[in-house]
Amino acid sequence: MNIIDLQEISPNVWNAKYRGNYGIYTIKIETDGNKTVKFSCSCPSDAYPCKHIPMVEEAIRERIAKSQKSNYHEITLEQLLKDVSQKELYDFIVRQAQYNPQLKNTILLEFAHKIKKTDTTINNYNQLLQDVLDGLYFDYEDIEYSDGYDSIEIDALDGWLKKAQDYVKQNNPEEAMLICKACIEEYATWLNETDCDVLDYIEPYYQEEPFAILNQILSMPEIDYKGLFDYCKSEMLEPKYKKTAMEDNFSELFMKLSAMVGSDDFIVLQDKLLEEIDDKSSYEAKKILQRKIYFYRNSKQPDKADDIIKENLQIESFRAELTKKLMAENKLQEAKKLINEFILKKENEDEWLDSWYELSLQIAQKENNTTEIRHVSFLFIKSRFKAEYYEIYKSTFAKEEWAEEAEKLIKHYEKQEKRWFNSSIADVLRAEKQEERLMKYVENHLDMSILEKYHTAFSSTFPEKTLAMFRQVADKHAQTTGRDIYERIVSLFRKMANIKGGDEVVREMINQYRVLYKNRKAMMEIINKF
Repeated sequence: MNIIDLQEISPNVWNAKYRGNYGIYTIKIETDGNKTVKFSCSCPSDAYPCKHIPMVEEAIRERIAKSQKSNYHEITLEQLLKDVSQKELYDFIVRQAQYNPQLKNTILLEFAHKIKKTDTTINNYNQLLQDVLDGLYFDYEDIEYSDGYDSIEIDALDGWLKKAQDYVKQNNPEEAMLICKACIEEYATWLNETDCDVLDYIEPYYQEEPFAILNQILSMPEIDYKGLFDYCKSEMLEPKYKKTAMEDNFSELFMKLSAMVGSDDFIVLQDKLLEEIDDKSSYEAKKILQRKIYFYRNSKQPDKADDIIKENLQIESFRAELTKKLMAENKLQEAKKLINEFILKKENEDEWLDSWYELSLQIAQKENNTTEIRHVSFLFIKSRFKAEYYEIYKSTFAKEEWAEEAEKLIKHYEKQEKRWFNSSIADVLRAEKQEERLMKYVENHLDMSILEKYHTAFSSTFPEKTLAMFRQVADKHAQTTGRDIYERIVSLFRKMANIKGGDEVVREMINQYRVLYKNRKAMMEIINKF
C-alpha cells in the first residue's frame, strides 16, 4: 500500500502520508467516531473526494479494528507500564518528544496548564506557541483541496484552539483566554516575520477563531471585562496587526467591551486611527467610520450615527444611505441634489453609476416626471438592451410615436456594430414582435447559439424556414468531430422536434448522418440514444 504514514494526532483526527504519482500527499481525515465529517488531500486531482480519501478511510478502519481485537497473548500498554519506573518513563517521554514534534505538542496541550505561573505578567502559552510556530514554513505542495477550495491548515494551532474551546466547555474561561491571547499575539508575529509565498492560502480560521472564542467568553459569568478591555486597548495598536485581518476583529471585540464597561475609549481610538488616514474617502477610512456608526447605533445614539453619515458624504455608501432615507421621507429635492452632485463628479471618471441612475429613476417616477423618466431609462439601454428599462422607456411615448422611436433605437444600436450580430437589435425586434425581420437578421448572422436563443420568437410563424436554418447549422457542425459536438447536434434535434414538421426533418437528417458518418462510433452511439 502507498500509505507510508498514518497517525491519530488527536481524538478522531487522523493524518496520513501517501506516496502518489506526483510526490507525497498529505491527507487529513476527521471523524465523529463512525463516519468522516471533514477531509482534505494535497494531491492535484480535480475529483472531490479524490481516490485517496476512501483508501485512508479503509486504513483507519483496519487500524481501529486491529487495536480493538482482544488477544490474551498480547501484552497491553497498561500491563507494560506497570513494570516501568517513573524515571524510566519520564526519560523516555522527554527523549521521544525531542524528535517528535507531534508528541511534544500533544503533551503540551494536555499538561501546559500545570506550569506554575510565577509571574502574572507572563503568559506561558506565548512561549509554547512560539515553539509551535518557530521554523514553520509552507510551499505550494502544502496546499490542500478541502470544502471546495484550496487552503493550508496548521495542525498544531488546530490543537491549541480546540484546547481553548474545551476549556470554555469546562467552564474555565481564564485558561481559554490565555490560550487565545497567545494565539493572537504569536500568530500575528509569525505572519509578519515569515517569508512565505503561500500565506494567502492559510486558513483565515487562525485569525478569526481566537476572537470568536473570546466573544463567546464574554457571555460567561464572573469575567474580568475590564482586564480584557485594557488588553485590547493596548494590544490592538501594535504595528504587527496592521498586515493581518485581526485589526477588524480587535475593533469588534473592543467595541463590545467599551459598551460593557461604559467607556468612550473605542470612539477615541477610532478617531485616532482616522487622523492617520489622509484620504477620507478610502476603504480604510470607511471601515473606521462604519465602526463608529455601529457603536453609536448599538449604544442607542442614532443621532450621532446619522451625523457621521451626513459629515462623510465622500463615502459613496453613506451618500446612498442618506439619499434613500430622504426619499423615504419624501424629501425628493434634497435627495436629487445628493444624486446629481455625485453623478456630476463621477460621470467623467468612468464610474459605475447604474445604482444612482436607479435612484434618479425612482424619484422621477414618484414625481411622475415623464421627461426625466425617459431620460434616465434611456441611460440604462443606451449601450445595450435591458428589457425592464426598455419597457419603462417605451411607456413614455404615445402609441403612435413609438414605432418611429423604436427604429431610432435600432439605428442607435446599429452604429455600435454594423458588421457583426448585435443582440440588442435582435432583442428590440423580439420585443416588438417583428418576427420576419428578426428571422432574417438571425439568418444573416447564422450561428448555433444565436439561433437557439431567438428561434422561439419566429418558429411558429415560419416553421419551414426555421427548420432549414437549424439544418444548416447542424450540418456545418457535423463536419467536425468530438463527443461535445455530437451532443450539441442532438440538442438541436430536440429543439427542432418542437417545431411543426420538425420530427420528419430530424428523422431525415439522422438517416443521412448514419450513411455519411457511419464510421464515427461516438456519433452513432449518441444519435441512437436520442
